[in-house]
Amino acid sequence: MKNAPFGGALVRKSERALKVARLALDAGDNDSAVSRSYYAMFDIARAALLRAGVPENKLPRTHNGVTEAFRDHAVQSGQIDRELGAELSRIESLRIKADYTGAEIEREEAAEVVEKAEIFVRTVERVFSLDESSLGKEYKNHASNDDDKVSEPAVAASKIGRNDAQLEPVSLADIRRQARENWLRLRQQKFEGAKGIGRDHETYREPEKSQELDDDLNE
Repeated sequence: MKNAPFGGALVRKSERALKVARLALDAGDNDSAVSRSYYAMFDIARAALLRAGVPENKLPRTHNGVTEAFRDHAVQSGQIDRELGAELSRIESLRIKADYTGAEIEREEAAEVVEKAEIFVRTVERVFSLDESSLGKEYKNHASNDDDKVSEPAVAASKIGRNDAQLEPVSLADIRRQARENWLRLRQQKFEGAKGIGRDHETYREPEKSQELDDDLNE
């Protein structure tokens, strides 16, 4: 596998995340179980992309980008079942709910996620020969750096912060769009409030747009 050190690191990270997901589920921490299950899937998907020939410097830098690339290289090629491949996107939505909202994941749903994640990881490992025996010497330490980071999607809690046991499908595009609308609304409120104060302060200026937020929403 090209970029063996990084690929091996991703496989190890996936295995650790899966182990922590099981421990979290046993401890009653359903949110953490869902979050770590997703990252186990996410990291093994990135390792599979490397195995499929995607150069390390060409790996997608967003969660949505990894999902789309995995669909292209693993699902569309017929190597991974379409239904199983779709679990990556579905469980990401649950991970966003668990990590960014006040809604709590029910144990039954968390247990299902952990089970799906294990099936996903084991299947991808087998299909792309990512198990320890296949990787052999490719299991080497890889010092992480800023280039390994993947940007987080903006989250709209109003779209996904429901307390129902089954999360309705919500596209990440909708989440990003709603987050941008929420941010712009908040920005306008701050501007209007500051404008009233600014009548007595000539130095008042309209706040500048957050480039970081725009970059995150547009990825």
